[in-house]
Amino acid sequence: MNLPKRRSGRQHARACPDCAKEAAGLDADRLASMNWVSAQVGEHGWAVSGSHGDDNSPPWAYSVGMWLTCQSAELVICGVPMRSAAGLINAIGGRLADGDEIGPDDVLRDVCPAPLTIRPVDLSWRVTSLFALSDEFYGFVRPPYLQVVWADRDGRFPWEPKFQAGFQGLQPLLWLPRDDNPPGPWTRLDKASRTREPGRT
Repeated sequence: MNLPKRRSGRQHARACPDCAKEAAGLDADRLASMNWVSAQVGEHGWAVSGSHGDDNSPPWAYSVGMWLTCQSAELVICGVPMRSAAGLINAIGGRLADGDEIGPDDVLRDVCPAPLTIRPVDLSWRVTSLFALSDEFYGFVRPPYLQVVWADRDGRFPWEPKFQAGFQGLQPLLWLPRDDNPPGPWTRLDKASRTREPGRT
């Protein structure tokens, strides 16, 4: 499907009024979520959804719609408060919409104070609840995702020696098959856990 690329000259909505609301999984709530995503994609080129995190898992956020409107992979970032993650996704998404080539192993040093790098998401993560709203929006299509991985305060990434221990486990290694990740909250995400709709921002 060859759609024109959207340019990022538009202001992207920072948040929806009920982004902290967790839906009860009713059909009306799912329809409202799909209507919200469709409106965001139509107006801005993509929506940002995810989870605010809880006692069982850290927060995460991901784009929905970039693959359709920008012909680029979707983005996901984990372990950062959802509002901050949405800002990072929107900043990188704006660059993608403007035609920047950003792909696996690129290091971005000008988006935020900490360096970011990009890794492709392994397909085994698509059977989890990580991308619930994306799965519903795209149906049987599974667009590719790129993980935006952040460095610690010393500029080290999770796979590098001396990565700060306080940040361990906040980011899954989505470029590895799910079964190759250390056991933790990320490997426990599965379709059975889709008891709530992710937050939106």
